[in-house]
Amino acid sequence: MLCHNFVVPASDLTNPRVRVEAEGTSIDQAVHLFRATYNGGAPWEVSTTDQDFSFRHTALGDGDMTLRNTRFLGQIAGEMNPEDDYVLSWITGGHGGFDTARSSTTLVLGQPFMFPTDRPVSFDMADVEQKLVHFHKPFLERIAAEHHGAAPGTLHLDTTRTPADAAIRSWRNTLALVSRMVADPDASPILQAEMGRIAALATLGMFPPQTLDLPAGLLQPGNARIRAAVEYIHANCHLPISTTMIAAAADLSLRALQEGFQRLLDVTPNGYLRDVRLDRVRQELQSGSSNNVADTARAWGFGHPGRFTAAYAKRFAEHPHNTRP
Repeated sequence: MLCHNFVVPASDLTNPRVRVEAEGTSIDQAVHLFRATYNGGAPWEVSTTDQDFSFRHTALGDGDMTLRNTRFLGQIAGEMNPEDDYVLSWITGGHGGFDTARSSTTLVLGQPFMFPTDRPVSFDMADVEQKLVHFHKPFLERIAAEHHGAAPGTLHLDTTRTPADAAIRSWRNTLALVSRMVADPDASPILQAEMGRIAALATLGMFPPQTLDLPAGLLQPGNARIRAAVEYIHANCHLPISTTMIAAAADLSLRALQEGFQRLLDVTPNGYLRDVRLDRVRQELQSGSSNNVADTARAWGFGHPGRFTAAYAKRFAEHPHNTRP
């Protein structure tokens, strides 16, 4: 395998430039490279197609953003675990799809999509030419906070949405400029940073963050820790979190957590977590990404159909089957 991996220091040494190039014809080398690059989970399966097997992977950018190109002439399937980046991608050749526990996506040539950041993703692709933009999580969260006038925090992106045509056109125009500047080895650190910023804004234009509708009381400085607990629940509701974990994340005692939720939200932390999970079930049913109510409910931790239906009807005043498009 031919592989070059350069880190080019920026003049101020705060955000070094990144350049990676790798290519070859060995299946084992390809699997090793891509599993390491994309946080591979369960064993991957690779086989040849009617084309001679080969692969190529490049990355250009810096610690905040990298533009990546991948060519994989073969069949590849496996699982990727969440990583420290928000990843936007689209394919320009080949075919394939992605699947999570709650939704599936068939890739369309030229159609941008965002990888989920909160759960593993299974994939199956063949003879694919793929382009990706990786944003380091703290960077994209900071840009989003500056743009929306909020405190930085985990972004809740609707990765199942299809971006509007106008947003895609704006993104493509932005990407053309960004690609030229990022590829220029003489571009200054200031210009490099500006390219990352405008690429981030164009991406957020296609996949705008879902803002949390928080009560006014939570926005007061004295309630910052309860707000941190609420944000932790929203960011981790897909995981088997407990009240103890919520309290630890917000640096609160269990008693202070319970009292704060009752005082500000009139609900227990577990009750709030249940309601957030019900909201996520409703969002998936409304989007049409899941056609099976029972499977969607189980994926969000509701194992008893009768109790789930009763809780859902109480919160939304309708039967879950009536929510689907």
